[in-house]
Amino acid sequence: MAIEIIPKKEVKPSPWQNTLLGFLIFLFLISILGYFGLDYFVKKADRQLQELNEEITKARSPQRIALEKEVLDYQEKIEDFSFLLANHQKSSNFFDFLEEITHPEVFFSELNLDTKENRVRLYGQAESFQILGQQLLIFRKAEFIDTSRLSEIRIGEEGKIEFTFDFSLNPKLFTR
Repeated sequence: MAIEIIPKKEVKPSPWQNTLLGFLIFLFLISILGYFGLDYFVKKADRQLQELNEEITKARSPQRIALEKEVLDYQEKIEDFSFLLANHQKSSNFFDFLEEITHPEVFFSELNLDTKENRVRLYGQAESFQILGQQLLIFRKAEFIDTSRLSEIRIGEEGKIEFTFDFSLNPKLFTR
């Protein structure tokens, strides 16, 4: 063992260390009290919520439950109908559009309309090649026709020009 002749001074902690220690102890105690306090209030709120739910359940009669189910069924039907109405395609718009863009001297004898694919095939007759060319130009300049193609041309028995048009439509035509 070593013997020391010169006594050493006792090291005292600085005042800020004591203050920090006291503050940390205070925070620790507040945290513990806060935990138990919040736990108490949360459990109390849960009990009150359960009691209120039980009161609501007791207050609901079988007639009221049946009425609520009926209202929910009607609500679901209304939502389904709203969806159908919003997504409904009006194929009648095509006929109005076709009437607007048909040359007065062109006669259509057959029509195949596919609203799912937005495709149309028209069979018809024109008095001359010049009128058929005019009708083709009208189709190409039409707002709701994306692509048009004259797929068949022949001279019929009466000397009229028989033709077939294929074109694709802009889907906006059916929703306007």
